[in-house]
Formats: sequence, structure tokens, C-alpha cells
Amino acid sequence: MWRHSKRWVYSITYDEGCQRLVDHALPLHRRYGIPGHVALVASQVGVPRNCPGSSYDGMMILSREELDMLGREGWGVSCHGMTHAGISHDNARHEVVEARRTLEDALQRSVPLFCVPNSNDGYPAALAVAAEAGYAAIMTITDMVNPPDQDLLNLGRVPLHTEYPPPFYSKFDPYKRLHQAADVGGWVIDYCHCPTPGQAIHPWKDCTAEELEERFATVRRIGGDEVWLAEPNEVVAYLLDSRTGHS
Repeated sequence: MWRHSKRWVYSITYDEGCQRLVDHALPLHRRYGIPGHVALVASQVGVPRNCPGSSYDGMMILSREELDMLGREGWGVSCHGMTHAGISHDNARHEVVEARRTLEDALQRSVPLFCVPNSNDGYPAALAVAAEAGYAAIMTITDMVNPPDQDLLNLGRVPLHTEYPPPFYSKFDPYKRLHQAADVGGWVIDYCHCPTPGQAIHPWKDCTAEELEERFATVRRIGGDEVWLAEPNEVVAYLLDSRTGHS
């Protein structure tokens, strides 16, 4: 069992932390009582995103004041690298270790979770310096349900996208992984970027605001009283306490 004797857990994360989340996602979080979480590039808080070639390049990123406001509503943060560069053994200390210090200085709060940017290719290098950085957990982009005994330094996340490209042709599924999590007593961590009304900014990487609402409604309908709606830092802290006998 999870906290409050819940059977399974649901979380959602937003990579980059685009300011438009306040307009398009926050009202849905309030409506459905689901806390959010943003994975922030450490050097890009409260400024336009600087990642040439990205569909989200140039979009304004949440400021510290906006992040503090979201924090008061139960939202959390993680570190998404210093620059969003692919992580290698050559740049890992800058992108992973120094990035945590930079983000914590910018936000004036602890940031114990790391979120691998770009692809899982950077995971081994990030893992190699995670202890030096002091991270409690690492989130990847492996599409899976996390069981209660999952290695916290290798957490999977479930993508919410309007439509994935060939050869898989995966379309948006509001039920994705939810029944599996309920059956095995696991933890779903969704991720997307910045859902917007009517059309996804990038259909491979995002869902629309309407699809996000359908996902939340499905979580609440399937989960009922058995789902713990939690922010990832809270779940990690609970698991660490449980494993050391302090919960």
C-alpha cells in the first residue's frame, strides 16, 4: 500500500516549465485536484527558452515568482540539466552536478530529483555522477509503470502525445498504463511539455489541453479513492522513508 492506504499512484511532469502552463494546464490541475511538476533547465528560469531547433525554443519559461506560486499549490520541480544538452561523461558534472547547485540557487529550494533531457542515451553518464550531485532519484523517458520497489535512480515516465510518428503510429490514449498501475499497485509518472488548446505544439512530444483534461478525468474515474495523486518529490520521499522504516 502507498500513503493513505492508496493502491496506486499518479503523477505528471512537464519538461522545460513553459510559462503558458499557467494559462492552459494549471486550471485543469485545480479542477481535478492533481498536483503538477516541472523539469527545469537550470540556466533558463524566467527567460525565453534557448534551445535552437526545439519546437519550444523562444517560449517564456516560468519565473521564480511563478514557480513559488505553483509550489504553494503543491507543484514540485526537478533539474533537467544545465542547458538541455545531451549528457555525456565529458559534460556530466556541468549538466548534472553544477546544474543542481545553479537551480537551487535560482529557486532557493532543494531540488533532489534529476530528469534526463533529450533521450535515455544520457542516462548512464547522469547516473555516474548522481551520487556526487546528491540526487535522490532520476526520471528517464522509459515508458513504464514504476513498481513500489523500483530503483529510484531509474524511474520511468509515460509520454502523453497526440500522435507518435512511424513506425509505431501511436495515438493519444487516455487510459495508457492506468489499469496496469491499478492492477500491480504501481506508480505512473506522465510527461509532456506544454499542452495548448486545439492543437499540440509538437504532436510527437505533447498533447492538447483537451487531451490533458481527458487524461485527468480518466485518472480520477479509474482511480476513485484508490489512487494517490502526488507530486514526484513527495512520492520519492515516501519511498525513501518506507525503505528505511521511517514511514
